Amino acid sequence: MSRNSDVENDFFAEIDETVGNYTASAVRQALQKVETMKLDELPPEHRCGLLRRHAEYLYMMSNYQQMKEARVEMLEEAYKKARQGHVMDPKDYECAKILCSTCGRLAEESSLKKKLDLGFKFKTYLDEAMAINDRDFELCHMRGRFCFTVASLSFVERCAARVLGQIPDVSFKDALDDLLRADHLEEGVAENQLFIGKTYLAMGDLVNAKKWLVKTASNKSDVAVEQEHVDEAAALLEEKKLKQIKI
Repeated sequence: MSRNSDVENDFFAEIDETVGNYTASAVRQALQKVETMKLDELPPEHRCGLLRRHAEYLYMMSNYQQMKEARVEMLEEAYKKARQGHVMDPKDYECAKILCSTCGRLAEESSLKKKLDLGFKFKTYLDEAMAINDRDFELCHMRGRFCFTVASLSFVERCAARVLGQIPDVSFKDALDDLLRADHLEEGVAENQLFIGKTYLAMGDLVNAKKWLVKTASNKSDVAVEQEHVDEAAALLEEKKLKQIKI
């Protein structure tokens, strides 16, 4: 998940090895190791690396939380760590990326006012990260998802958003372009497949919507958040207008 310098990788080798293939138990062990390290006792050049890893592992563990309260608590802590690391080193790409991830997910889990506030911050962080690398699956997915969310705002939500700042001029077509680009970079990701299907659905293209939702629903996962995407796709496929479509 992380691609930093050889010097940093050597310094955090034990923790990175603990993470292994990113199973829940492995990430939990790595998180415990990170939590025992004191930031102010590390060499300055490794402090951002520690904060970034701390944020990553909290974010990943939040995906396994079925209770929203526990999930949000982990995301809030992950967001704080990532933001601290980003302030420390704005050019650290991996830290910028996890900051986008935590901010975006936290926005989705929040009430309208906080969702809008975090949404504007997310767009700023996303622009900064994509200025470093615009060919990353996660960033393309996040930008597509952001465009979908903005294009889906109701009149009331748009009015509330305008109080906080200028709403980006984006469309479902913009969302689809980024989501399909993300799929080209990394195929078979249920979350991305779901939003491609939902975007086609919003655009009135029921045939392509059903194709992508069927792909999503065929996935299986023991990760709570990922399974929610699969379940959402299956629920959408039960809608009358989609059940009538043959593919």
